Amino acid sequence: MADLTTSYMGLRLRNPVIVASSGLTKSVKGISRCAEMGAGAVVMKSIFEEQYWGEVAPSEKLLSYYPEALDYLRKGSLLGYAPQEKCSIIEEAKRKVNIPVIASINCQSPELWPDFARQFQEAGADGLELNIYFLPFDIKTPGTEYEKYHLEILEKVKKAVSIPVAVKLTSQLTSVPFLAHRLAKSGCDALVLFNWFLQPDVKVESLQTKNIIGKGSFHQSLRWVALLAGRIDCDIASSGGVEKAEDVIKQILVGAAGVQVCSLLYRKGVETLKDLLSNLETWMDSHGYRSIGDFRGELSFKKQELVFKEPEEAKAYFRHQYMKIFSGQE
Repeated sequence: MADLTTSYMGLRLRNPVIVASSGLTKSVKGISRCAEMGAGAVVMKSIFEEQYWGEVAPSEKLLSYYPEALDYLRKGSLLGYAPQEKCSIIEEAKRKVNIPVIASINCQSPELWPDFARQFQEAGADGLELNIYFLPFDIKTPGTEYEKYHLEILEKVKKAVSIPVAVKLTSQLTSVPFLAHRLAKSGCDALVLFNWFLQPDVKVESLQTKNIIGKGSFHQSLRWVALLAGRIDCDIASSGGVEKAEDVIKQILVGAAGVQVCSLLYRKGVETLKDLLSNLETWMDSHGYRSIGDFRGELSFKKQELVFKEPEEAKAYFRHQYMKIFSGQE
């Protein structure tokens, strides 16, 4: 029988299927259910700094008289205690499940990233996922400034904790490989590709804008996992668009150390995890693979490069495929 155990960000997982940060993992009950159905690990629902402003911020009138109160809060004097509820969930979950529980953080204030991270580590979290997101819309800010922002957050968190740290990236970057390489060099234990936040839409009748829940693009994450696997010194997890076991297999084949699943479980139930794992096992047995390591990364760009006689052929391959498709060639 196939052995599904694997390693992700230095953690031992019983299989590579991870329940992504979502409402499915916001409670001890939810985490326990995911573990019961076979998840290799869970990423807790993200803690967002902004969600606590209503609980700890003073009234607008008070802020108008004492604007320094806002600075006081942003420095973490009160917001620093915001993770207490999440910490309680981690502590209880770790007593009930035997799979890694990874905490997820999304902050705006630079000081709070390491503060929250430290508290989650003390509560017993096995790892951290830094849910970094901002839209690069400023026409005067170069891409290097956004990259620097990611690196600064990672470095502060790595100094504050000893547990492994992953960074969840958005695809809206100038160069995913360049930033991925720099993050890995700065001590990132894993990258998660990608972050799927709210997407804009328009109400044409009322002439208003609105937000809709973003949908993960399976093939977009597949592309970048394939391009980065084995080329940077950290693990890579895919996130977005997994619909069946075949998708899990594809992501592992191109190099994913972990495959995050979410929307499928919302639609079909957490028990779908059992089907994913059973079908993964069946496929491995039918192909003679005894372990995940036997086929992980076999179709990554790094491995594919080896079939070319000259280094430049690998680069030319991408344009060649592009030309074949758009010129109507088979």
